[in-house]
Amino acid sequence: MNCNNLPPTKFSQYFLRIAFAIGIFYLVSCNQSSNPKPTDAGIKVDAEQSYTDTSSSFVKVYDDKGKLCIQQSNTYYQLADVYDGSTKIPLLLKINKVELCLADSVNKQKFFKISAKSILDNRDLHWTSDFVATDIRFNDNTLIAVREGTDGEEDYISRFSLLNGKKIFACSYADLKVSIPNVRSKRFVGFTSRAAASQPIQESKEENLIAVIDYSSSEKQIDKLKLKLKRSALAAKIPSYSPEMIFVSTHSNTSVIEDGKTVILMKADEHYQPSDIKDFSVQYTFYFGDDNEATKIIIPVANDHLDIAHASYDKDIFELVQD
Repeated sequence: MNCNNLPPTKFSQYFLRIAFAIGIFYLVSCNQSSNPKPTDAGIKVDAEQSYTDTSSSFVKVYDDKGKLCIQQSNTYYQLADVYDGSTKIPLLLKINKVELCLADSVNKQKFFKISAKSILDNRDLHWTSDFVATDIRFNDNTLIAVREGTDGEEDYISRFSLLNGKKIFACSYADLKVSIPNVRSKRFVGFTSRAAASQPIQESKEENLIAVIDYSSSEKQIDKLKLKLKRSALAAKIPSYSPEMIFVSTHSNTSVIEDGKTVILMKADEHYQPSDIKDFSVQYTFYFGDDNEATKIIIPVANDHLDIAHASYDKDIFELVQD
């Protein structure tokens, strides 16, 4: 880019952007001047169980076809407790976050690469996972990655098991949660719509597919159902975003709280079996048309599975199949 050809105002703006970015670069460099040079990105453990690492954070500024670009890389560590049954395992997480954006824009999405290692000598627990997200957090024995939606999109939420780093669950907007008293492991029910950020439904390129329904524990995926539209007069009216989702109790053994977003299995305990996870249903309500008509899909949960054989819905509009 030839700065001599720029008008005075644009040249000043461009110069200020360059100066600001270089200032950030030198600030980061000075803060790290006492650190060793990056030679090995691995975690080193000595006999006293102290941890050191030579990874560094940096800011890279460059010109891409006349546009000022900033690449920011940040490496940091976090400790998290993961539970294998009732056994608590302290987990050391090395988190590398990379963000690339134009100087005059806001880029919400970042690339994460996370490496995990148990700090207990008697547990061989280690894994690596990478994904794109806006932000991450840790809850319910899982790593939660949220990809924020823009321009009418819904947030896309993924859960990864802290035991093995594998993706076990996904949904758009928000999930529903199943709890057992005194048990850390949870069950999650979600609905990934056509409006989800990054368009996972469209990427499947499956004809008439409008949603995927996930049912998972904190450790693994249990069920995945596909929801398809049939050819009907109402098919075009079904919205692309997530429907209203709630739990419905079908027995006094289950208690529904938080406006239907959580169900507690009151009669189960830490010795529960799959057969104890029952007596409730997942209800999806779609509103459509000028008169705000509604149609529902109700899926019972029995023996710790989505009971598709006894699901209730308008079969002239939808088709529900096991993935």
